[in-house]
Amino acid sequence: MFEKIMVATGGSPWSNNAVGTATRLAADINRELHIAHVLEDDPQYGQPDLDPSEPQVKEQMEETGRSILQQATERAEQAGVTYTTHMVWGSIPEQLVHIAQTEGCDLIVMGTRHLTGDKRLMTGRICNAVLATSPCPVLVVPLVQ
Repeated sequence: MFEKIMVATGGSPWSNNAVGTATRLAADINRELHIAHVLEDDPQYGQPDLDPSEPQVKEQMEETGRSILQQATERAEQAGVTYTTHMVWGSIPEQLVHIAQTEGCDLIVMGTRHLTGDKRLMTGRICNAVLATSPCPVLVVPLVQ
């Protein structure tokens, strides 16, 4: 069974849903949880109107990242789960796979909006990139509305 579970969080409703799923799973089977937040510096996946090379923007992104991780760690603490947090800069899919490899995680949990059609092609890029390069199984948790 899984020994180390990593969950990706970006603060969105769908990633918060994934945090809940990963936290429950880690609590149910008494496993370590790695909570990862990637500060995107690749315009393909990030927000094109934010330039992380600007000091103010970089600090704002880091502050937001710390807040997102804090919310996730509160859930882990409430569930009695042992956790480690990771906040790194880089391409989201590349960094998630790197963290999983480096930490020896054997499951990655990610959220998705569960869209269809053209919207699915655009928003599924991160999940698809992780699925294509992950060294371990990836659990994609849809946001059911």
